[in-house]
Amino acid sequence: MDPGLVWIDARPPAAGWRLWGMNLVERQLRQAALHGFSRARIWVSPASQAPVLRLRRDLEDVFPLQLDVIPSEDERPLCAALTYADEPVLLLQGDLVLDDRLLRHLLKGGPGTALAEGDEVVAYLNPAQARALAGHWETGGGLGAGLAATGLQPRRPAELDPYVPSLRLTMPAYLLRARAKSELPSLDHLLYHRTFKGVIDAIARYGYYHLVRWITRQLSRTSLTPNLFTALSILAIWAAVPCFALGQLGAGVLLAWLGVILDSVDGKLARLTLHLSEAMGALEHLSAMPALGLWYLALAWHCSGGELLRNTPMAMATWVLVGAFVLDKIVSSAFKKRHRREIFDYRPVDAAFHLIAARRNVSLLQLSVGALLDQPHITLVSMAAWMVCTLLFHAGRWLFVEVGKRLTAPSA
Repeated sequence: MDPGLVWIDARPPAAGWRLWGMNLVERQLRQAALHGFSRARIWVSPASQAPVLRLRRDLEDVFPLQLDVIPSEDERPLCAALTYADEPVLLLQGDLVLDDRLLRHLLKGGPGTALAEGDEVVAYLNPAQARALAGHWETGGGLGAGLAATGLQPRRPAELDPYVPSLRLTMPAYLLRARAKSELPSLDHLLYHRTFKGVIDAIARYGYYHLVRWITRQLSRTSLTPNLFTALSILAIWAAVPCFALGQLGAGVLLAWLGVILDSVDGKLARLTLHLSEAMGALEHLSAMPALGLWYLALAWHCSGGELLRNTPMAMATWVLVGAFVLDKIVSSAFKKRHRREIFDYRPVDAAFHLIAARRNVSLLQLSVGALLDQPHITLVSMAAWMVCTLLFHAGRWLFVEVGKRLTAPSA
């Protein structure tokens, strides 16, 4: 079903300012396109027209949008056009940076839904409301006053659910205006920070955070697709498996780190440039867990001389490691299914432990140390021991949460 037409008031010069490889209007266009909009009218002023129309080369390939650009020095032509609206209108201000949850809320509420934070407004209007807004906007004190005169009661972004299931994070929704170029660094940081999926470990936060940010920034200025880096990431991570099995720990570690960094880059690039692929995201997710398990088995194969089924210390350490790894995944998945939250960020203590929990980056750090010291056997045992500790912590936290809920549940 066609949701209607996007109208963007891109007359302020800030509408053409760029963040992460695109101007603010193009960011809004891509967000709207992801929600099913295929047509847009953009109202530009002499000061904003050139920068607003400087669009990325890949926009048409990713989102075949029908764009109508209309020069306008003030709101009168825009208001006049609104009086002839004959379909739902998603009305946006081109100098705003908006959370995707706002558009999701508007579409779920349907025409007659609005969100506002002071003078910052986004609204989804039916034709009658669009015509009423036009009359009040042109003669009143601006868009906010015109919207209030239509009888709509906008909600504040802070009232929306702060939990983002797709990112597994709790983050308040935002609706921000770019008022001065001095504010662009803070908006830049906000958008980058909101690309992290789930609570991150200490290595991602303190190790390669700035490297990934720099690489992502350079790539955001190009039309290279994130899918390319997803494919390279999967290839590098899986190519490390035979290296570990053959005892080439140095080469395996280098390939693994390359894959991990590209895995971080591709997701951030996709979310920052709004070039998302559900198919590649699913493929990456499905390949991550088996690849990590195969790292463990490949190292164990090398350390045990290929005799994983014999009653030797290395074989025992291997199956303790793999068993604890699988059980921890089961515990984490079951907790999420029951509580609808990840066990990694359920409470601050869980997020703090996740900084050092036995996950891919922490295991890769152990592998790196083992490669530098040429001690693969000790590395295997240390990974098994830390995986058991992680399993015990998560299982203990689940038990603690369950007991706490039973004790605080109201009696019948």
